[in-house]
Amino acid sequence: MNAKLEKPAYLLLAMVALASALWLDYYLPEKQIATITGVEVKRTDKDGPISKNNPADGPTTDVYYIYTEKAGESVRVFRNEDTGWGWPFYFKFNAADVQAKAKSMEFDKRRALLTSYGWRINMLSLFPNVTKVEDAPEDVSTWSFFRWFWFGVWALVMGRAALWLWRRFEHAD
Repeated sequence: MNAKLEKPAYLLLAMVALASALWLDYYLPEKQIATITGVEVKRTDKDGPISKNNPADGPTTDVYYIYTEKAGESVRVFRNEDTGWGWPFYFKFNAADVQAKAKSMEFDKRRALLTSYGWRINMLSLFPNVTKVEDAPEDVSTWSFFRWFWFGVWALVMGRAALWLWRRFEHAD
């Protein structure tokens, strides 16, 4: 390969690696242990929660919110919304049941193991979406085989692509 293309090729690979790592981090489920401190339901449309300042201007839906607190840390808010048949393919149709479980755990102040995907970005009012709420026994782990399996596959693919590029440019001299 042409030596002029070496830096752009590695730069392109780095950008693909960063974008795909961020994509995986957003969509792969992660687990957290926290105490549920509250739950709430808000009616929303495409512009966000409906209020006096944001009247409904189209189809609306209910979005459930779960408020949590970790021991000695700040609070964290999760949304609890069905994914249905759409992306991401979690096929989640039980948001109301998950909310009921969270509500029962709120009254008892039990530790909960929450499985979710997504990021909390305050400026954009983005919340991670809870897919499952369970009781958290004392010896429970937050390690996720599924999440780290796919990050391992990603690392192998990116490493193989970097090795392929390195070999192409090494033999070009």
